[in-house]
Amino acid sequence: MIHYPHPHNEQHHNDNINHWWAYETNRYLQDRLRNLVIRVNWNKRIICRIHLSNNDLEIHKHRFDTFIKQLENIEKQLKTIAVQYNEQRMNKLKTIFTKIRNYEN
Repeated sequence: MIHYPHPHNEQHHNDNINHWWAYETNRYLQDRLRNLVIRVNWNKRIICRIHLSNNDLEIHKHRFDTFIKQLENIEKQLKTIAVQYNEQRMNKLKTIFTKIRNYEN
């Protein structure tokens, strides 16, 4: 005998899959964000201890441009799934990254 799922049960199953996908994607993006913040902090500690030449400063700015692009990409994806997205937090991180990029700290 073949069992055909009730349409209501199928919708419930699809909802569960969508919630699971959003949770897993959010967890992955939060891990990426955490790792990015760790890398930025590590780079900040290094540059605060030494005097940068003009060439070093260009490399530093390019590196932080990449970090800022990664942050914007993560932000866009977090906004899309709409789970634990905090616009204020993301704006604060962008400001901090930009200050470090501009060698203001």
